[in-house]
Amino acid sequence: MGTNNRRQRNRIEDKDHVLRIALMLAAALLVIGGIIVVIRLMNPKEDTEKGVKKLVIMEEKDVSEVDQKIQALEEEERLSDEEWMNRPAAEKFVNCLLMGDSVTQGLYAYSILDQSLVQAERGAGVAGGKDGIIETHIAKALEIKPQKLFLAYGMNDIKGCNGDPAVFREKYDAVIKELKAGLPETKIYVNSILPVKASVVEAEPVYGMVPEFNAQLQQMCEKEGLTYIDNTGLVEEAFYEEDGIHMSPDYYTKWVEHMAEVAKL
Repeated sequence: MGTNNRRQRNRIEDKDHVLRIALMLAAALLVIGGIIVVIRLMNPKEDTEKGVKKLVIMEEKDVSEVDQKIQALEEEERLSDEEWMNRPAAEKFVNCLLMGDSVTQGLYAYSILDQSLVQAERGAGVAGGKDGIIETHIAKALEIKPQKLFLAYGMNDIKGCNGDPAVFREKYDAVIKELKAGLPETKIYVNSILPVKASVVEAEPVYGMVPEFNAQLQQMCEKEGLTYIDNTGLVEEAFYEEDGIHMSPDYYTKWVEHMAEVAKL
């Protein structure tokens, strides 16, 4: 009897266990089925496809609008840059001062720049110029305190230094040091000496030393942290005046453009 009762109890327990598992599976299936129904109701395939198409259209529209705006801004910036670059020289050189000799005088003599922006005189030089001129120019620069200062000396110094580039370098260096001490916030640019016509060199061989003098200028600028502006490539045979040293108005237009470009005016 005891053994039969145990067997019967075990069979009942097995049936209960199977029934519980069946009920659990059924409940799980119902839950899964409900989830699927809800998902389908919330995300019907047709609506999803429509939504995707709408998003694509909106994205393409947004990208197109953004691209058009970017192109418009770029065009506006380009036109603004062109307008800025094409400003008159007088506007570009506001808050600047140009110092030099009779070659530099052509800037206001030919109405390229207003004379108030140019401190230049015939015979001026850092070493071999007329007495007192360079000191007057320095004093004027210290008084004005320009944001940018352009120097263009040397033509008179070639003969004044007897063709010795080292003497020229020493005198020019003294001028630079005085200007830097008095104008610590001013950016200084040093222009090269222009080459003269071949006929001038034939008559006075000392003018053939222009490249050597310019080499000293460039070395000085590198040492002092100044910007050297080489204008040699701007010179054309047709630009020379009768004396073979001074330049016609066409040169000055190119010169101011070159200085403005180098100085980012």
